[in-house]
Amino acid sequence: MSKLKTVLMKHRRYLGPAALVLAVAAIFWVVNSPDIVGVSAASKELPIYSVQRDNKAVSLTFDAAWGDVRVRQL
Repeated sequence: MSKLKTVLMKHRRYLGPAALVLAVAAIFWVVNSPDIVGVSAASKELPIYSVQRDNKAVSLTFDAAWGDVRVRQL
């Protein structure tokens, strides 16, 4: 353990830049990961508000997303 400590103390001026390079590389890898890119899709699906029908029908819908801005803040 003391040998490792002496080596680290001898080369400590290289530890900061090496840690910075590793951190930047890790951030770059995480941001460009295919899993994360797939989740953040640019297209947004909109709900269907009306549909053409041949017969007379009544439907009742609830907009469950209304007010979600206030819920997200919690």
